[in-house]
Amino acid sequence: MPHLLHPNGIQPLPWVCAPRYPDAVPPHASPRGPERRRALPLRPRPERRLPVLAFTTAVLAALVATCYLGGLASEPRLAEPLPPGASDAQPPAYRETGPRILVCPADADAFAERNQEVDYLRRIENERLYEDCTATGHHDLLSALDAASPGDRIDILPGHYPLERTAQIGADLTDLQIEGLGDGPEDVTLSGRFALDTVMDAAGANLYLKGFTLAQAGDTALRLTAAGATVDQVAAFQSGNLGLHVSDATGVLLTGCRADAVDTAGIDVLSSEVAVQDCEVTGSTAGIALHGPGTVADVSGNRLHGNSTGLAVHDTGDRSAITAGANLLYDNNTDHFSGRGACANGPDVRDWTDGALCPDHAYPSGVGLLLADADGVEATGNRIWNQHTAAVAAWGAPGPAGGGNRNTVADNDFGVREDGQRQRNRLDVWWDGTGAENCFDEPGAYRTAPAVLPGCDAAATRILGDPLRTAKAWHCGLGAASDVPGDCDWFGAQFTDRLEFRVAVAFAAVLLFLTATGWLAAARSLDPPRAGQMTFSALSTGAGGLLFVVAVWSGRADYEALAIGLWGFGWFLAGQSWRRSGRPVFGTFTALVGLLAVLDAVDRGVWTVPVVPLAPAWLWLAALPLWTLLALAAVSASRPREPEPPQVERTPVTAPPHDRFDW
Repeated sequence: MPHLLHPNGIQPLPWVCAPRYPDAVPPHASPRGPERRRALPLRPRPERRLPVLAFTTAVLAALVATCYLGGLASEPRLAEPLPPGASDAQPPAYRETGPRILVCPADADAFAERNQEVDYLRRIENERLYEDCTATGHHDLLSALDAASPGDRIDILPGHYPLERTAQIGADLTDLQIEGLGDGPEDVTLSGRFALDTVMDAAGANLYLKGFTLAQAGDTALRLTAAGATVDQVAAFQSGNLGLHVSDATGVLLTGCRADAVDTAGIDVLSSEVAVQDCEVTGSTAGIALHGPGTVADVSGNRLHGNSTGLAVHDTGDRSAITAGANLLYDNNTDHFSGRGACANGPDVRDWTDGALCPDHAYPSGVGLLLADADGVEATGNRIWNQHTAAVAAWGAPGPAGGGNRNTVADNDFGVREDGQRQRNRLDVWWDGTGAENCFDEPGAYRTAPAVLPGCDAAATRILGDPLRTAKAWHCGLGAASDVPGDCDWFGAQFTDRLEFRVAVAFAAVLLFLTATGWLAAARSLDPPRAGQMTFSALSTGAGGLLFVVAVWSGRADYEALAIGLWGFGWFLAGQSWRRSGRPVFGTFTALVGLLAVLDAVDRGVWTVPVVPLAPAWLWLAALPLWTLLALAAVSASRPREPEPPQVERTPVTAPPHDRFDW
């Protein structure tokens, strides 16, 4: 522009003189928005790319090391299972030859009353045998056992036989056959009247037990430790702990057996080689319980209903081989843990008619098939319906030496009764995610937790499962029935008393608090994010926290996966905003935690990530403490001050006293 000249010279006027420093901002200038950002960087910002790169590399290296170490840790969990039928002992067959010993009631009227319900032809035969028994037989089983030799047959005529002591079959009494001569086990009853801990203790080899009921045992109705035994149509009724208990036995077949009103387990198998076929158990805490190292069992064609847990397989060790197929598991929803007032009295004075039980061991209520620290289980072709907790519940022990490995759950029918009517389970499969080489091939499952399970074409191996379900399995797992936790739904807790709901509410509250802390830390930066930048992040994070509470309340694992995905996406957006606001390390770390949460959501609801040896939730859980420290440090740090603009030095000029414009 042309100079404005004084009439007497060419000196510029003072109000148009140029500043001494042309690049300086005049004091009256106050740039806003983009102009302000261009004006502020008078000092070069510190270079932070190297710390961010080093931090990200360290995190990725930790993840890779975790995968590698997890793979190594999973190898000791697997062992070669024992093959079925590995022992030489075999269940003996029924025989009609050999010396016969008869047992009959001393009261003829009592015999006639029991015999009246028997089929006509057998009734006539029993009447003839009763005459022989009164002449040369025995009036109780104990004296018959004292007189028996290996290879004998003891035939018991219909009647009720109280025992004064346990019916003991010693190891030297081999090839013995004991048979009740009724139409079913209810026609011949051997009762301990709760005065005996065990009604019958059988340790001999090649035993055949058929057609009688062992009732009112203080502890165990039948204790079987034989090498080779067949238990055919034998029933246990009103036992204070166990019904038919097979322990450290080989070559045992239980077929057509029954158990009713047993406190802990109707059929209990401990570290034995056994087949359980076509049996029925009801009114007990656990229908069939298989446990102990080295258990080899075939459980098929059984009907288990009206118990707390239908079939429970737990703590079997790494050399077990168990198959469970073609079983009917339904209505196992009995709760024996919310009120135990009746257990203050002994079993001899307890009112057994009201269905109250006093188990020693706590099995979860509402479960059809339970796999708790079980190894080598193949459950296929079972029909399970109307279970209030889960048709199949499975969990394992964390760590390299933990249980819950090599289990296959496939091709089971869920939620459909025998008559074809639909009666769904609350969940078809509940799995904590722990164990090596576990697979679930259940295309017909309606609802599972997690929402996606590993198929048998890519079995999962993880040393740590989902944090919440792992914590529940540890807190509410199998233990003493006298000390069950009060916040477990499968022991009677409801609604807001449940452990999962309390954890979900606490997690949602902490999540919102941490998110607010992060935004406060970003707001205290030199270049805070604008208000509109937090809209989508806050909406996504808040919706994720609220949906997580609703998902846990309703038991919807698919909603749970969506909730964690929303939260992770919200934190990823927040991290991007915080990184641009002048907190690159904090923002990058936040975005990384968000991505880990999104990976966790994918693992829960879309696809089980095969290369991760632990549930992805543990990754973002492990990162949260460090993230919290960074957030608190950013909030507590003093807020950076904007640099003062440089002072503008002006060149003094001499103006004439007056000019032609001066009036």
